[in-house]
Amino acid sequence: MTDHAPTLDPARDTAVPDGETVVARCPYCRRPFRREHARDLHVGERHDPTDEERERYESAREQERDDLWLFHAKAVVALGVTYAATVILYMAVLGSFF
Repeated sequence: MTDHAPTLDPARDTAVPDGETVVARCPYCRRPFRREHARDLHVGERHDPTDEERERYESAREQERDDLWLFHAKAVVALGVTYAATVILYMAVLGSFF
């Protein structure tokens, strides 16, 4: 079993919507990307990158980890606030009956 990504034909497999600008393209398969960050992740995961591309990939991955951690932290805070608000509302409703 090989661990290679399928070959992409950018003209067939991707389409850039009207009004969108391509910020970066993969130097190997010419796939378009909206951000250089996404291109760097793609090159590191799907192709055999050079040392410079590997450094950009590692940097993009670290940024991705930081962004994901922040998202999880926000989700935990939102769930905590929702839970606390529900408990307080429930207590207020029960308190009005007695």
